Amino acid sequence: MHKGLKEPHLFNASSNPVKLINNLSGILTIAELDKLRREIDSNVIELFGLGLSHFQFACAIDKAHWRQRISRLYYGAYNVRRAIALKHNGSFSTDSSDHSKVDSIPDSVNDVAIYKSRLVNLREDRNLSDYNHLATEADLISSPDDYQTLVSNFISDAKAYLATQGIQI
Repeated sequence: MHKGLKEPHLFNASSNPVKLINNLSGILTIAELDKLRREIDSNVIELFGLGLSHFQFACAIDKAHWRQRISRLYYGAYNVRRAIALKHNGSFSTDSSDHSKVDSIPDSVNDVAIYKSRLVNLREDRNLSDYNHLATEADLISSPDDYQTLVSNFISDAKAYLATQGIQI
């Protein structure tokens, strides 16, 4: 069972709902399988929306509060990446180890090489911002403004990728 998901929920039935659907394809009707696919798509949209909410909040934070900006920018990108992963291969996790997969992005996403390296940097800077009381803004790998541009571009490219997968955001 995933943290925070109350039963009944599709994600509590399997660690990977896409694999679940594939395994049930010989048992359930196409209409029943389509209900499950629509439930996945609904969760993709909600995860994307959560990421967008974090991003919009980060953009509204005063620039003097660099720690909070970095943290919210990271969570914006992280949740958008989770939406992509869910649609791409059915992966979904609420475990903290999932943060190590921030660079797990399908190769068909525009500028994937940039995102794979820079989102790891953003994760490192988020850890620095959230946990290192001695850190200063000068210790960041990139500036909050650079990360804001990165995350904005990632959101746009993620939206375009999801559109190719039949998801309209």
